[in-house]
Amino acid sequence: MADLVKVLGVKEIKESLRKADVRLGVFVRRGMIKAGLQIQRYSQKIVPIDTANLKNSAGTRAFGSGWATEVIVFYTAEYAVFVHEMTWLKHKPGKEAKFLEKPAREKRKELLQTIANEAKLFGRTG
Repeated sequence: MADLVKVLGVKEIKESLRKADVRLGVFVRRGMIKAGLQIQRYSQKIVPIDTANLKNSAGTRAFGSGWATEVIVFYTAEYAVFVHEMTWLKHKPGKEAKFLEKPAREKRKELLQTIANEAKLFGRTG
């Protein structure tokens, strides 16, 4: 017959793990915001400029908290979508359509590393 082992403090261990998960979510949120700001910064380098209205309309916002965070990088100029999607238009050298999509796609590894680096900070403070 197998011996029974009673583990004391299971309740406390579960509570500690729950708190750690919440705190890690805070670090991941911070990393996601940093990654969003990186996308905005990269997009600013290639966004087509005529009057600077489009470039000046850029922003990054975070919604939600912890693991449920969503980060949105956007341009509010009323014609931003058209400039972004009209790939056949000619722009000045170094400027191009897909100015949000391209950095998000091409810098994916770097953006994920930014989030991972913030999560690693949790391990140092956890």
